[in-house]
Amino acid sequence: MKAQVRPHAKAPAILLAMHARRDLGFDEMSKFWHRITYFRHRSELWALGLAMRVPVLAMLPIGILLGFWWVIAPLPIVLPIILLLDSLGHFGTMVSAVFGIPVLVALFLATPWFFGWYGIAASLMFGRFTTAKAKEKALAESIHAYRTKAV
Repeated sequence: MKAQVRPHAKAPAILLAMHARRDLGFDEMSKFWHRITYFRHRSELWALGLAMRVPVLAMLPIGILLGFWWVIAPLPIVLPIILLLDSLGHFGTMVSAVFGIPVLVALFLATPWFFGWYGIAASLMFGRFTTAKAKEKALAESIHAYRTKAV
């Protein structure tokens, strides 16, 4: 006679894994990352609206946007790490070299985002609004989805 297997036999293991995930703070980090993305999308929508109003100067608001999210925003995290590693001497130099590899991977992964914005700005400067309007629609939908989920 075959032993009957309960259909939800793995449910307690899944629940334990979910509980362990909550204990490590992943839910809080996920909420924090979604909030950062929400504010990034809002700033992108603002810059895009400004660039669409004055297409000849489209590079300025989009350049300010990219500069903020890639230079100003990471400074509170990156600057203390750099100062700490600089004070550690030769060991700090080795750790910096090891940290450089993931940074290069992150920059490589962000390249399509960066050049996508560059392409939108260039197309606005040449009088083409189709990509900008599509991006505006996508950003508005993303912001709306965040707001409905947050409520």
